[in-house]
Amino acid sequence: MGDQTNATTRDRWGSKIAFIMAAVGFAVGFGNVWRFPSLAYEYGGGAFFIPYIMALLFIGIPLVTLKTGANKRSRGRLKGVGLGSVIAACWVLVTYYAPLIAWVINAFFDTFSNAAIWKNSTGSEAYDYFLDEIIGEKTLGPDFRPTRMVWANVGYIAVTWFVIWLCLAWGIETTGKVTYFTMGLPAILIFVFLGRAVSLPGSSDGINAYIG
Repeated sequence: MGDQTNATTRDRWGSKIAFIMAAVGFAVGFGNVWRFPSLAYEYGGGAFFIPYIMALLFIGIPLVTLKTGANKRSRGRLKGVGLGSVIAACWVLVTYYAPLIAWVINAFFDTFSNAAIWKNSTGSEAYDYFLDEIIGEKTLGPDFRPTRMVWANVGYIAVTWFVIWLCLAWGIETTGKVTYFTMGLPAILIFVFLGRAVSLPGSSDGINAYIG
């Protein structure tokens, strides 16, 4: 009887905060950092936040709460939905986020070995360097097909997947603890970047242009 009970025991999150951190970490991506500010500026600056916050409060959060409650209520009866979500999430992870994180790691270490390029280049030059050297677009042939492997990115993708395995190998409770770092550190860095940005010359002009 004891063995049967242990066999049917489900892994549980260590705390509600860990679950919330994991859910937010799954929903928030790179676009929230580098794409959302430009869209907000393009569509009205500070005024854009009024419909955004209304949609968040009256649509986004209620739907997430409803989805979570429905999943918990129907546990065991909608296994196909959960399996489909896992497959979809893994597909997105395989085709998008793992290579993207590998590029970020590659660029991070490249700033140490080629600091002059990043420091002295214009935004356009740095962008072209990122595409050609980091992503490896210079390896594309005339027909835009790759002609050789970018071994640095291959290695960093392997590192990325190894880290993902480390985060998942010991169950949900350990994964929940990892989210304190994977969600906490980016949140701290955003405020660090914000503080640095507002301390630069001309920052007041940018703020006035952004919020009107």
